[in-house]
Amino acid sequence: MQTQRIFMALSAAGCLLVMTSCRREVHAASQDAVPVSVQIRTPAVVERAESVTASGSVEGSDTADVAFLVGGRVARVLVDEGQHVSKGQLLAEIEPTDYRNAFDTAAAQKAAALAESLKAEAGLRKQEVEEARINLGRWEDEYKRMKYLVERKSLPPNDFQKIEASYNDAHQRYEMAVEGTRKEDIEAAEAQARATAAQASEEGKRLGDTRLLAPITGNISMRRVDPGQTVAAGTPVFSIVNLNPAKVRVGVPEAEIEKVKLGAKAEVLLPSLGEHRFEGKVGIIGVSSEPASRTYTVKVIVPNPGPVLLAGMVAEARILGPAKARVLTVPGEAIVHDPQGAPNVFVYHPDRKRVYACRVDVGPPIGDEVEIRSGLHGDEQVVVVGQQKLREGSLVQVNGGSL
Repeated sequence: MQTQRIFMALSAAGCLLVMTSCRREVHAASQDAVPVSVQIRTPAVVERAESVTASGSVEGSDTADVAFLVGGRVARVLVDEGQHVSKGQLLAEIEPTDYRNAFDTAAAQKAAALAESLKAEAGLRKQEVEEARINLGRWEDEYKRMKYLVERKSLPPNDFQKIEASYNDAHQRYEMAVEGTRKEDIEAAEAQARATAAQASEEGKRLGDTRLLAPITGNISMRRVDPGQTVAAGTPVFSIVNLNPAKVRVGVPEAEIEKVKLGAKAEVLLPSLGEHRFEGKVGIIGVSSEPASRTYTVKVIVPNPGPVLLAGMVAEARILGPAKARVLTVPGEAIVHDPQGAPNVFVYHPDRKRVYACRVDVGPPIGDEVEIRSGLHGDEQVVVVGQQKLREGSLVQVNGGSL
């Protein structure tokens, strides 16, 4: 009895399942009985420049770490991070009092040494030479008179020796006045003047180095100094990066580096900035590969007023090569995505009057269409209108397009 009840229950369930399946088949048949109106066309064949695609990041065309050349207490800081600065603009200043005093001292020593040098070069004035001549004449008269007296024993020899020494000294002074300053004294004075001038120049430079100036035009990317802080000479306190133009640094595989030429045009896409593309050109091609990745560094120069491209942004560059390639294109609207997000197109099969999805690899835009890198051979009939209403195997009615 129990077995009979189980059999009856299973039979009822089976009938219910068959009825449900039949309803689904009838519903599906009713759906396929109404074809979806579509338009189709074959992929277009176009010529485009052969290209190389590589990923990388944005960096500045010039970067400078800026440091004081002298140490001291920071008196002023005039810029902040992100601010645009021009070459030669004042960034910060160290308290200059000690350096100004040292410069003033050196400048005074320079002036004194220069005066001594000029004095030595010019020699004695005419008045000084005349004074020496007159003094010599006076001592010469005295010498002759005393000599006359000592010869006649009227003057002690010791007194005469004093007169004779004074006469000889006056005679020597006159000869020196007539001859002028000795050459070695002039050279020594000139050397001292040069030494003090060099010292004054050095102190002047140290005073000027209390003012920190921007070495390049760009934006402040790093600031590590505040007023009142004591800094040592040579310690970087600012970093400046010039982002106009920007450089997009990418790695090109060894197999494709021959396609990249200096000055070649390039398109740069930054995911963080949406679909906007930036135009640039190849400015640098590396001559040695990275040992790990076997890629060569290529830098694309991109005009960047604003700036819009910022250092460190992830970028993808498409570099155009010299050769031409024939590629397939379809309208961008023909691309649909499956549940996994992969790109597909619906291909029409005229013998069945149905469409089936075909996975494709989509390349960059070419005009109003997109490149199909793989997945199509070129003779397929691709749905270009009505594809949003389709599913795998849908019955369709072709109402336009071109084969």
